[in-house]
Amino acid sequence: MKFKFTLVAALVALFVLLMGHRFLEGFRAPSGPARTQTPEGLGDAGPTFAPEPAPTEQTAVPSLTRSPWTARNKAGIGALERDAFEEAAENFAACLAARPNEAVYAHNLAETYARWAMSLHAGDSWDRTRSIELLQQAVDLHPERLDLSDLLDRYRRSEEVEEGFFTRHTLHFEVAFDLNRTEVRADVQTLVLALENAYLEYGERFGTRPADRGQPIRVVIYTQEGFSEVTRVGAWAGGVYDGTIRVPVADLSRELVRVVSVLRHELLHAFVHGAGGTSVPGWLNEGLAQWLERGRQGPAAGDLERARKAMGSERPFPLDQLKGSLAKWEDPKAIERAYAQSLLLVAHIESHFGAHLLQEMIEGDPKGVSPGAVFKARVGLELDSLLEDVFPPR
Repeated sequence: MKFKFTLVAALVALFVLLMGHRFLEGFRAPSGPARTQTPEGLGDAGPTFAPEPAPTEQTAVPSLTRSPWTARNKAGIGALERDAFEEAAENFAACLAARPNEAVYAHNLAETYARWAMSLHAGDSWDRTRSIELLQQAVDLHPERLDLSDLLDRYRRSEEVEEGFFTRHTLHFEVAFDLNRTEVRADVQTLVLALENAYLEYGERFGTRPADRGQPIRVVIYTQEGFSEVTRVGAWAGGVYDGTIRVPVADLSRELVRVVSVLRHELLHAFVHGAGGTSVPGWLNEGLAQWLERGRQGPAAGDLERARKAMGSERPFPLDQLKGSLAKWEDPKAIERAYAQSLLLVAHIESHFGAHLLQEMIEGDPKGVSPGAVFKARVGLELDSLLEDVFPPR
């Protein structure tokens, strides 16, 4: 009996050892949240829908003899988390060349090319051409990532629509527009001043300044037709931030106040991205953008009243439903209510608990602390409980 037991134990141990070699250490990064725009009547501006995935590492079952490619894959992950794209690509490409059947290496290399492409696309024309090449490589490696295919199509459309645009360089921005549009050319300096002033204001608020990392923020002014062709968002959208601020303008001299509000709104999303990453819930991102789009004094009383009217007698959306993007929503009334709810929630938090709490809720995400957890730690209440306070049953 003792001999039989020992033999069985040895066979089990051998099976576990063989199976251990089938596991690889790696990660796959899901596509990041999309952000959308604001319906007319609530600011005509909105956030982003750029797919920037947030990486998560999958821990493998260790084998007794670790593969050297496992170590290189881990080195690639570390490089990618530092935005050292060339180093990450070199590691993942070496892994894939040695083990072409390991899907995780292809996934990681595709993710690297995608992030590299997005970091370049806000740059000059050479960088944007290179970003399209990199994104095409990402799509070839991982054709199942439909978000990457959509992004590649959008980049190509933007290059076609923006061909021949003039770029005005400022301290923190690159403002591109059609120089033949005299109505834009005459007032573009006003937009530049508004952008730079908002940049200083938001920098003081967030303590981080995206363009100070060496890459100016790109702003593109389109006709309505050009904007629709590039973004493919609904006609209700007044602007988009997808790493680039994109705004449609018909007659700038007549729309100046509105366009400045849109630019402030979209710029706020760039700062939220810098301070909180891609996991900041849509309602918090959108609510704060609406709160500050008119200036540091916050919304006018009429803005809040219009938001309450938009909510009507309808019950608020569950916060989980407002975590991501509204870009795929189709019902204009539902979109309007979602933006109204976001503004009223942020207004309530600011007036009852202070703007510093909103800031903490944004900054907690990169540390792995959700806005709900921050709110509960500071206030002692569940975040969902605010829905009954702000929107009491009628």
